Amino acid sequence: MLPGRGLYKGLGLLLALALLQMCYQWLLQDPIDGSKGWWWGGAIGAALFALLDALRLFRGPIPAVSRQLPGNLALGSTAYIRLCFEHRGSGELTLSYIDHYPDAVSCLDPLPARLTLADGGQARIEYRVCPVHRGDAHFGGISLRVRSPWGLWQRQVHIEADQSVKIYPNFMALAGLGFLGHEQRIAHVGAHLTQRRGSGLEFHQLREYQRGDEIRQIDWKATARQQRLISREYQDERDQQILFMLDSGRRMRPLDGELSHFDHALNALLLSAYMALEMGDSVGVFSISGHFDHNRWIRPVKGKQGINRLLNSLYDLQSSAEASDLLQAAQSLMQRQQKRALVVIVSNVRDDDADELMMAVKLLSQRHLVMLACLRESFLDQPLSAEASPDEALDYCARQLYREQRGQLIRALKAHGALVVDAVPQRMHVALIEEYFALKRAGRI
Repeated sequence: MLPGRGLYKGLGLLLALALLQMCYQWLLQDPIDGSKGWWWGGAIGAALFALLDALRLFRGPIPAVSRQLPGNLALGSTAYIRLCFEHRGSGELTLSYIDHYPDAVSCLDPLPARLTLADGGQARIEYRVCPVHRGDAHFGGISLRVRSPWGLWQRQVHIEADQSVKIYPNFMALAGLGFLGHEQRIAHVGAHLTQRRGSGLEFHQLREYQRGDEIRQIDWKATARQQRLISREYQDERDQQILFMLDSGRRMRPLDGELSHFDHALNALLLSAYMALEMGDSVGVFSISGHFDHNRWIRPVKGKQGINRLLNSLYDLQSSAEASDLLQAAQSLMQRQQKRALVVIVSNVRDDDADELMMAVKLLSQRHLVMLACLRESFLDQPLSAEASPDEALDYCARQLYREQRGQLIRALKAHGALVVDAVPQRMHVALIEEYFALKRAGRI
C-alpha cells in the first residue's frame, strides 16, 4: 500500500488550515477555547476516512492482466505488444501499469501509463517496441498501481507474466519477396541484371521461336514435326551449393548506422540465401569466431523452407570480441565440404589480414570457387568539403591511405583468382545478388 495523491492533498489542506488558525490566534492574541478538541476530532475523522478507503481498496479485486506477443520479432522493425485488462469488480477502477520488457527492445511509447476501467469492463492496450538486439527476448511481469475509490491510496501489485519471443534478423524483406515473381524479386532488392535469353546451361523446355533467339537454339526435329520454328529454352543450372563463411569475430563489431557490420552482413547473407534457394541451389553457413568451439556449422539446405532453418539457426548468433582465424576456418571447411561449391567469405578485411586471408583463399581455391564479400565502411566514401579544417583534411588523408591499402589487398586477391564484392554494408545484399546471378549466367556455378 502506498499513499496516493488524494492523501497528500488532504494532509496539505489540514496543514494549511492549521497554519491559518495559528496566524489568526497570533494576530488577535486571543486563543480560541476548544480549538485543541476540534483539531483532534478532525484528525481522527480524517484518519478513519483514510482507513476506510484503504480497507475498500485492499478488499477489492485486482484486475486480470495478460500479454499477447507476436510470434517473433524482426531486428529494427516496429512491433506491437498487446496488454489485456479485465475488471472483475464493481465500480470504476483507475490504475497505472508498466510492462517489464527486455533490454533487447526499445519502447517507443511512454510507460507507465494510466487506464480507467468501467464496472466489469475490459480494455486492450497496445504499445510499440523496436528490437535492438537479436536473440531470445524475455518479458517479465506486469506491475500495477491500483487507485483506491477515493484516491487516497495506491495498491502496488506485481503480476507474473513471464514470456519469451525470438528476435530474428530483419526478415520483413524476405516476407515481402514471397509474393513476387522471380524478376520482381530481383528488382525489389535493387539488383540490376544483364538480360539474356535462352543461353543458359540446363535445358528447360521447348517453345515457339521468338525474335532474338540464336540459331543454335532452334530444335530442327521439333521444327520439322510442328511445321514452324521451335526453340530450346534453357535455364540457369540448378542444384549447386553455396557456402557462406561468415566472420563473427571483432572485425564485424563496428557500427555503421544503427546496425553493426555483423548485422548488416547477416541481413545480406539471408537475402542472398533466399534468392539462391529460389533458384534451386542449396545453401549452407559456417560462422567463424575467435573460439573454434563457438563456430557454427549449418549443413547445406535446399528448397523454399530452407530459409526458415537458416533463420532459426542464425537468429541468436552474435559477434565476439576476438579476431577469427580465417586460415583455420578454411582448413575446417575443406574437411567438411568435399563437393565443389561457391564459398563466400563475408568479412571486413584489412591490410594486416593480407597474409592469413591470402593463404585461406589459396587453400579454398583448390576445390571451390571463392568469393570475398568485403564490407566497406561508409565513412570512407565521404568527400572532403571545400571548407574543411586542418584536422578534417588530415582525417581525409588517413582515410585515403586506408582505402589505398585496402585496394591493394583486393587487387592481390583478384590476381589469385578470388572474386571480390566490395560494398558498403547497406548495399552488400544488392552486390552479392548481382554477382551470384552473374556467375549463374556465366555458367561458373
